[in-house]
Amino acid sequence: MTNEAFARIKIDQLLKDAAWRLTDGRSVRYEYPLDDGGRADYVLFDRLGRAVAVLEAKSTSVSLTAGEAQGRRYADLLGVPFIFLSNGEEIWFCDKGQDAHFRRVETVFSQDDLVRRKAARDIRRNPLDIPIDSRIAGGGGRHHQSACIETLCRGIVSGRRKMLVEMATGTGKTRTAAALIKRLFDANWSTRALFVVDRNTLAIQAEDAFAEHLPHLPCYRVPRTGRRFQDEKRVTIVTLQTLVNEYEKYSAGYFDLIIIDECHRSIYGQWRRALDHFDGIKIGLTATPCIMRDAPGVA
Repeated sequence: MTNEAFARIKIDQLLKDAAWRLTDGRSVRYEYPLDDGGRADYVLFDRLGRAVAVLEAKSTSVSLTAGEAQGRRYADLLGVPFIFLSNGEEIWFCDKGQDAHFRRVETVFSQDDLVRRKAARDIRRNPLDIPIDSRIAGGGGRHHQSACIETLCRGIVSGRRKMLVEMATGTGKTRTAAALIKRLFDANWSTRALFVVDRNTLAIQAEDAFAEHLPHLPCYRVPRTGRRFQDEKRVTIVTLQTLVNEYEKYSAGYFDLIIIDECHRSIYGQWRRALDHFDGIKIGLTATPCIMRDAPGVA
């Protein structure tokens, strides 16, 4: 068996793990013919038979960078926004309209996650053009909150995917997070968010705060390990301990925004693996700075 044939066996398993139906003749198509006479290794389709992504297979003896140009060309020919590269060991992903470079992801995205991301992508607006809801954050002289949100959104638009917010206790981290979530959702930059805390009491507090500030966004606090996330909810609140036991049940594309409260406690060991599983913009909140500053801000 050639290296590439062996890689394809493992890629088939990666697709099965992400709940793709390999044998229905519609969801996943192999050696898909293209207008230029070439063939795409895999093309992934939605339930209506519309292509949403290409997956270029490479043998383990070849760097995945060798497939980048080919994957982009196939995506252009098919008019799809998403590209995966894989050798069965690693998976790289690119949204060709947004990402300058491919990045490693933990799983192929599920069909539902790709469809949801594409639907939001097609009507996405610049979040900087969306007013910050001053009833949530930035009003009453709390200018540091709106300044923080502006800085975060500028970073997101420019392609940054990991940022740290340092705000002293009592200066409104949860309000700032709620106003940021609202702005990104209104701009269709995010459609499903995860808010991570390290204690159940903080999860209950966050649930109450989001119910007050984001009543139009269905929110779900995961009560304990063993309870599945609710797909229809827009914001999921979970403790680190529960997340560690549940994250492997979901594709890497399940959340597109992850906010981690008190993140200085959650960036090591098993906690880090659970957070890195999801391919979302990650924003850490902390009142424990790595360096001294005079005012709340963003690193």
